[in-house]
Amino acid sequence: MHTPTLIDTAAERLLAAYPPGTMIAPPDDLPLNDLATAYAIQARVSAALGTPSGWKLGGIVRGEVPRYSRLLAEWSQASPGRVAHDAFHRVYLEPELAVVLGAAIPARQSPYALAEIAPRVASLHAAIELVDSRFTVWPEVPPLWQLADGLSHGAFVLGSGVSAGDLSQMKDAAYHLTLDGAVALRGRGEHPGGDPAELLVAMINDRIRRDGGGFAAGEVITTGTFDGVVEMRVGQRACLEFAGIGEVELRLE
Repeated sequence: MHTPTLIDTAAERLLAAYPPGTMIAPPDDLPLNDLATAYAIQARVSAALGTPSGWKLGGIVRGEVPRYSRLLAEWSQASPGRVAHDAFHRVYLEPELAVVLGAAIPARQSPYALAEIAPRVASLHAAIELVDSRFTVWPEVPPLWQLADGLSHGAFVLGSGVSAGDLSQMKDAAYHLTLDGAVALRGRGEHPGGDPAELLVAMINDRIRRDGGGFAAGEVITTGTFDGVVEMRVGQRACLEFAGIGEVELRLE
């Protein structure tokens, strides 16, 4: 199958699998074998779903460049957030730290260093990513299909924050996530990918290298879960706090 046909076909199937559509299995008849094609499918789906507002990191493996997908304005909210369960196949939450860019990061040939990125970040925020998937076999989705499917992105809620400074507070941030007041996740630092600030820089450099695009002031980049996912049920209220950084709230209706 020619790559353009594969991209078109895969994007059509994924878009049809969003609610109220039915989830699908990873297609055995579509030979998805490389990152470039997975990113191309993801871009096609994102363009059909909404307006770009930033980026999310996901599928993070320590020592590897983090993979990424788009955040969309239509699927993002400021805290306190409210979402309807019927808009998703499943609802799982991830506690994350997100940055808001205060200045553009232009594309260039040489990679950026953290000392160059940090001054371009306006603020650091607590954030919740809502995880969903268009695949029946989630979470056991082949990595390239997970990437094509927006890294299992469902929605995003941006909480309160602080001035970013040098971003050093990201590495050992203490957090707790509650559901209806009961602690569901709690920890300090130990992001599975390492220092989130370094992951941010790696993602920025990889995306510029991959497609030659820079980043605009005002874009949000969320840096991946600190501690896996936790399921959320209809009627529950989730509250996440990163000590000294910010809080975020989400209700599922």
